[in-house]
Amino acid sequence: MRVRFVLVAALILAMFSVSAGWILRQSFQSSIADRASEQLKLQLYSFIAAADFEKGVLLLPDTLADPRFNQLNSGLVAMVWHQGEVVWKSASALLEQFPEVEDSDPGQWMERQVQDQSGSRYYQLSISVYWDEDAQAQPYTFVVWEWDRPYVAQIRSFENTLWVWLGGLVLFSIVLVFILLNLGFRPFRRLASELNGVEQGRQPRIERIYPSEVMPVVSNLNQLIEHERAMRERYKNSLGNLAHSLKTPLAVLKGLDDASATPALQEQLQRMDDIVNYQLKRAISAVPQVSGQGAVLLDMYTRMVAVLGKVYAERSIEFVQDIRPGLRMPWDEGDTLEVLGNLMDNACKYGGSKVRVTGRILAGQIRVTVEDDGPGIAAGEEERVLSRGVRRDERASGQGIGLAVVSDIVKASGGIVQIERSKLGGALFLISLPLSR
Repeated sequence: MRVRFVLVAALILAMFSVSAGWILRQSFQSSIADRASEQLKLQLYSFIAAADFEKGVLLLPDTLADPRFNQLNSGLVAMVWHQGEVVWKSASALLEQFPEVEDSDPGQWMERQVQDQSGSRYYQLSISVYWDEDAQAQPYTFVVWEWDRPYVAQIRSFENTLWVWLGGLVLFSIVLVFILLNLGFRPFRRLASELNGVEQGRQPRIERIYPSEVMPVVSNLNQLIEHERAMRERYKNSLGNLAHSLKTPLAVLKGLDDASATPALQEQLQRMDDIVNYQLKRAISAVPQVSGQGAVLLDMYTRMVAVLGKVYAERSIEFVQDIRPGLRMPWDEGDTLEVLGNLMDNACKYGGSKVRVTGRILAGQIRVTVEDDGPGIAAGEEERVLSRGVRRDERASGQGIGLAVVSDIVKASGGIVQIERSKLGGALFLISLPLSR
């Protein structure tokens, strides 16, 4: 959020600065043009004042007061036009050629910008004056040209200074906005730290006092935490009660001295007893049991093949594995069997005649896949089948919690479960787990 706010503020400040800079430049350029016009008017007044009219002839001195009129290539030129011809020009105009000056009404100022034969730009100011009261007399047009170079240099100098200061102001404003955002978001950083503490179990709820704008969020989060804790407690108690209720009948069955009991039945009773004990242990802790050494995946696979081979003996399912020897999962045997057993049981139940399990380490992750050659899972249903109470095939028996349990255990360990299409033709369940957490 801070980055987005800073970027938006930078964009707004940049747009404002460009707009303000353009307006200031236009204003300064207009003021420069006005000043150039005033300077030319002063030069023209001085020029006209130096003129005299005797016996029908306009007389002007050879040199004018401003020395630039008397120097070649000085940038200041004066001329007098009469009946479309030049009747006098200053010494500075000997090498200059300008477009013909348009006649204007007597006493009316005419301003424009022109270029000489070399391409240099000039400000031009002219005025027509009658020196003879004769009705047939023609006005004399006094014209002054001045280079625009000094004024352009002033405009460029102003532009450079303006953009440097505006750029510095924008950078300073961005830094200031970043500092203010850091101060403004400090309560949210503390809130994030407390939420992390709640997630890691270091504290039961959000305990600090925050600004009034944040406290409604804090109150809602605390209510959500309490609700989640109460729900988890109910689930834990229900699981414990169910496992405890099953333990006694199982103990009675195991204690019966029935000679007709087959080894397979005894094995399944033992398996059921192990599951009940495991679920009782999970109900107590309510989190996956992380082992320092971790269960060896290949050993767990071998145990599951032995069990599932008997359960689905009539299907003659072919089990294939490509598991890295010695690969350990980040759980104890109970959680590892819960995950692997649910996935392999689903593959046997909904697959055809082949189940393949792989386990390897890639890109700093433990990756385990379980795939089958069944009909697979319809596109768009991948997330749904991982939900509690949803089964891959509604016609099959079960409560639809196996895959949800797998997802819960994997997510609690910082991993993810993905469902893809297997090369065998059916579904492929991919578990990705970090090597360390």
